[in-house]
Amino acid sequence: GATKYGELWDENQFSLLIKSTDEAMADAGVKRNEIEAVWMGIYYYFTGLSGGTFADALKLWGIPITRVENYCASGMDAFRNACNAVASGVNDVVLACGVEKILDEGSRGLPGFRKFGHPMYPRPSAPAIF
Repeated sequence: GATKYGELWDENQFSLLIKSTDEAMADAGVKRNEIEAVWMGIYYYFTGLSGGTFADALKLWGIPITRVENYCASGMDAFRNACNAVASGVNDVVLACGVEKILDEGSRGLPGFRKFGHPMYPRPSAPAIF
């Protein structure tokens, strides 16, 4: 599932996550109680949802929820890990997803990394920080 791309000022991370995962589950014919594990991609740490917050938003308690932080590759990495879980036989039904909502505040909404003792500054674009 996916949500519209754009300046969605009336939406927050929770509503975007719920809409996209509801659509994905409907497309796949999967019910919430059939999901055995989740991998959730987040671009920056301290800007996204934790596993517990995700579980509360989607009412998916009691299953492993892994937060994947890998910059621009976060979504792909979440998907790769979910595929590996199914291919290995560990799980039968999993959910790979991701959500970000930093457009509301632009780069000013990114965390001040120096506050957390990290030497990286939030202002450069993604290609510039690698």
